Amino acid sequence: MQLNPKLNLVLRDVYLYDIEACHYNIMKKLGFDMASIDKDNKLTRNIQIGQMMRGNPRLTKLLRNTTKSILDEYILKNRVIEDEIIIRQYDGMILTRTLRETNLKHTPLDLRKHFQIFIITIDRKSYIAFDSSNKTTVKGVSHKYPKMEQIYTQLCKAVDTNRESMFKRLQKLKDGFMNSKDPYLFGIPTKEGKCNVFLKEYGEMEISTQLLKIMDPEDIDKQKYFDFYIRPFTKSIVVEYVR
Repeated sequence: MQLNPKLNLVLRDVYLYDIEACHYNIMKKLGFDMASIDKDNKLTRNIQIGQMMRGNPRLTKLLRNTTKSILDEYILKNRVIEDEIIIRQYDGMILTRTLRETNLKHTPLDLRKHFQIFIITIDRKSYIAFDSSNKTTVKGVSHKYPKMEQIYTQLCKAVDTNRESMFKRLQKLKDGFMNSKDPYLFGIPTKEGKCNVFLKEYGEMEISTQLLKIMDPEDIDKQKYFDFYIRPFTKSIVVEYVR
């Protein structure tokens, strides 16, 4: 994933559009027999269509080319310019503005999310975003987990037009993280009943969640977590707001 290098690292009012059940709807419109495909179960549907594509290169090419042409037409009809596209995905795109035309040729391009805050890392390979339904989306971050996503939500909410207030919130967030007594905040789930944790003396270790529960948080290398998960985003905020 590579996000548009021409845009700011912190954005407000960002919009995610995509084609619902993209391959299913395209195949149906092209006259394929879709009676055996479970449209309402996304996972099952994708597996079934994936199996059809794997055994038919011509179908794969057809679907990819059709999807691309549909997005191209939406971009053309809405006069979307390069600087308005944060990222173009396979069956959708994230934009800095809304679209007027969203139902061309009976293949809708649906507005899925309105992100109020959108934070991009310096390398343009990851982002976190907070939407109008109070949910946080995280992309491009490996080994993410629910407890850390809660920190990302706090980070998005800390962004403020008042720089002094915002930097105080960021410092408070960092202090709270570094002084946290919650060992579960630092347990990266691996499998049922197990998690990875980074310790000051021993480095990365896989332990049971029961052991994590009684672990002294002071033995955890919290700085490593902060540098990997949080600093890339706080750095972007600082870069944008000290200009």
